Amino acid sequence: MGGTALFTVIAKNYLAHARQLMRSAAAQHPDWRRFVILVDRVDGYFDPAAEDFELILSTGLSIPESRWFHFKYSILELSTAVKPYAFEHLFRLHGFDRIVYLDPDIRIYSPLSRVTELLQASSIVLTPHLTAALEDGKRPSEIDILRSGSYNLGFIAVTRCAASSAFLCWWQQRLFDHCLVDLPRGLFVDQRWVDLVPGLFENVAILRDPGYNVAYWNLSHRPITRSPGGYEVAGAPLAFFHFSGYDVDHPEKVSKHQNRHEMPALPPVVRQIFHDYGQQLLAEGLAACRNWPQAYSYFENGTGIPDMCRPIHHEEPELARSVADPFSDEGFKLFVEVWNRPIQEHAGRPGISRLAYRIYRTRTDVQAAMPDIFGGHYFRFLEWLLNSGRLEHGVGDAFLTTITAAARTYRDHRESLSSPDPLDEREGVDGTSGEAPADGTRLHLTRLAAAIYNARPELQRTFPDPRGRDRARFLVWLLTYGRQEYQLSTHHVAILNQQWRAVLDSLPGSHARLRHQAILAAMGASLSTRGLLSRARSVVGLFHNGSQRTQTVDNLPYAAPSELAVAAPPEPESAEFGVNLVGYFRSETGVGESVRAACGALRSVSVPLSLRAAEEAGYCQARDRSVGPMSAEFPYSTNLIHVNADQAAHVASQLGGRFFRNRHNIGYWAWELEEFPDRWSDAFSYYHELWTPSEFCSRSIRQKSPIPVHAIPHAVSPVVSGSLDRQHFGFKPGQFVFLTAFDVLSVIERKNPLASIRAFLAAFGSNPDCQLVVKVNNAATAPREHRRVLESVASACASPNIRIFDATLSRNEMHALTQCADCIVSLHRSEGFGLHIAEAMYFGKPTIVTNYSGNVDFTRRENSMLVDFRLIPVGQGCLPYDENSRWADPAVEQAASHMRTIVAEPDLRTRLSAAASTFVRTNLSPAAVGQLMRERLEAIAQAHASAGFPSTSTRSQPVPSAAMRAGC
Repeated sequence: MGGTALFTVIAKNYLAHARQLMRSAAAQHPDWRRFVILVDRVDGYFDPAAEDFELILSTGLSIPESRWFHFKYSILELSTAVKPYAFEHLFRLHGFDRIVYLDPDIRIYSPLSRVTELLQASSIVLTPHLTAALEDGKRPSEIDILRSGSYNLGFIAVTRCAASSAFLCWWQQRLFDHCLVDLPRGLFVDQRWVDLVPGLFENVAILRDPGYNVAYWNLSHRPITRSPGGYEVAGAPLAFFHFSGYDVDHPEKVSKHQNRHEMPALPPVVRQIFHDYGQQLLAEGLAACRNWPQAYSYFENGTGIPDMCRPIHHEEPELARSVADPFSDEGFKLFVEVWNRPIQEHAGRPGISRLAYRIYRTRTDVQAAMPDIFGGHYFRFLEWLLNSGRLEHGVGDAFLTTITAAARTYRDHRESLSSPDPLDEREGVDGTSGEAPADGTRLHLTRLAAAIYNARPELQRTFPDPRGRDRARFLVWLLTYGRQEYQLSTHHVAILNQQWRAVLDSLPGSHARLRHQAILAAMGASLSTRGLLSRARSVVGLFHNGSQRTQTVDNLPYAAPSELAVAAPPEPESAEFGVNLVGYFRSETGVGESVRAACGALRSVSVPLSLRAAEEAGYCQARDRSVGPMSAEFPYSTNLIHVNADQAAHVASQLGGRFFRNRHNIGYWAWELEEFPDRWSDAFSYYHELWTPSEFCSRSIRQKSPIPVHAIPHAVSPVVSGSLDRQHFGFKPGQFVFLTAFDVLSVIERKNPLASIRAFLAAFGSNPDCQLVVKVNNAATAPREHRRVLESVASACASPNIRIFDATLSRNEMHALTQCADCIVSLHRSEGFGLHIAEAMYFGKPTIVTNYSGNVDFTRRENSMLVDFRLIPVGQGCLPYDENSRWADPAVEQAASHMRTIVAEPDLRTRLSAAASTFVRTNLSPAAVGQLMRERLEAIAQAHASAGFPSTSTRSQPVPSAAMRAGC
């Protein structure tokens, strides 16, 4: 056949990138055949026949043990591992003379004539990352490039010949098991392997032309200009630009992988290239496809596959031989069993599962912070894994049963486990008892001391021989700064003191002994003095803060309450960047869900957190444990308190004035009406600023607020685990199910379920093809309110196709119920945010909602069916809302019409579902909301620094003290 082919590799969420690449390729090389290799399934998300390229599923390539191949790699690794198999497939089945591979985030600007020229005489063409030196200290550095590979495999071109056949065979063999992101082993997907290619194979051409593979890593060396014919690089045509790491949601950033270039500092012509590319992606449907799920990210039962679990064939090679399909239920059960299995060599700490230990081995930052996870840092590591670690590595509950059980056991028996295992303290890393020998000539490091030393490069530089000539100095550091920094127990200190005495006795002469004793005493006194000064500052602060005074935050005055003294700038001991997050973490209410969502959002952007559960006034169920254990310390510069204004004083009394003092205090409030009540005006005095979940809330509160008010929405990312289908909830096959939901602990008149019932009856009467499910939350918790609800709706619910669902459901079950419904109805009178509406949209459910209050931030005409309203007085009996305030009265007749329309028009349902899911998953994701939070927190830290307050450093790694640098 001959000719040239171009291909790329994507999962379907990168379809927009592939479309723009192939469109640019068609413009420059209309004679080239264009292919997309899909490492995914189509699953009806798009029509391959309608695309401007030919689609090949990766399962159609000649890959041995294909199911295992697709399982054992992350999406990045898989997308690169299939390349040699795709080359071989296209050569073998189509007989092309030349094949060019390009990453999907590349755009072609002029013909790739230099590539075709080189392929006339070469078997392989590569482009180097760098053609000039990097010496500005920015990232990526030359060392970074060495780690990732000399050649960028966003491009590679191969001609059909014996040499290239040998190369593809060799490449397939290497990538079959070793296409990994494993920098400690010297591997970075396919790129590091290709570093060997120019030496192993003949006729390899290195394409150094400046117009090819322009990207953030070489942009400093490749000046781009505009010419009548297009773009030029150093006088040559721009062939293709590689937009690696560019995100249309953050157009101010050149790439997330670098810090060398700032978009505003780039020449206008380069900024235009980025802007045009972003607009092209959006035009190609990026907003719709970016959140499409990748099929090989889930087991067949719907459970997500943590990437850390994928290389199980390295841990258990016999498992790969015993399970034909790792995605199957059989594979899932075996993987759960294997990864939850405690590691045998540390049976005394059964909570460290094989998966937990694998995660630990890959995280040098965690190792530095917790060097002794089998001893003093055991429970701290369990807490980290159940909180931040599980989110950072996408680990679901099924893979954390061992960790969860161990943490529960540890908490239940905290007193008996409060001191480390004597074996962990005393056992030396060299197999000895850990006690100093009689002559003290060589120090036997305990396991904990060795773990601390091995995790701290600065200790290794300062004390290069901790067992020999530096043993005394190292022990001095351990007994002073190390003891404080790692909070060493009395058991640890007793062993170190014993070793210290033995080392002193071994020193030659009394002068050396006295000198080291003096150094130890001086360093201990230094630490004591610091502690006294810190406590003195706190006492002085109490006296200084005792009088009422006016401070300024964001140039707005406010009065600080004398009993809390919140206006004082953070003292050094509370100036660490991060958030002390307070709320009803255990509560199964909307307020509880909001603080859990904030926790997830802040964790998603790596904001350091300490969690404190508040005790809710009144009755509610408090059984939610999804965020993990609460914290014992609250070291961070900012308090974020997720309780409404009416509960501010109640929670403040629980926390105490000291909790608020010398920190920036933020309240997170919601209010559902247009006017904020004067009776809660005192609640402003506890805070420096307020956050609210919607612009509606912000407008209401801002009218009365003496402090700044910012709208920060709730993060929305509901998850359904297990197989809870429509049959589980008793839905009839083929029946169209509407769902409306409310909480008896809320004000029923505000949720307005009667309007949904009336609209449904007006639309369908007793038509058995449709059903309305009225979900009542907290029915068992508030039986009196529940009876009142039933009495109020009993007559309206006489129709057999209206069902009151008042069973107690977990959050998972509630999410599953929402997912199983066909349409969500909320004819509320007002919402502070509308969390259930947003969760339904996340699942791609069409929604019929009142076009009023907090939900209008995300319910738009293009993604929801909006119901008009008129404003009416609240009326009597709706506390805490004033009877003269106003809220919405939705048009029931219009809602009934919407219900009939949504049943009759499946195309409309599909369009609304896609638009709703895309909007919520894009704009209300934990990452998106977390970024808003982080930006505000960083602005606060910067404002404090500008005002001369102690800095709120984001550094989390320990640094050597001045005394340690001085070498004792």
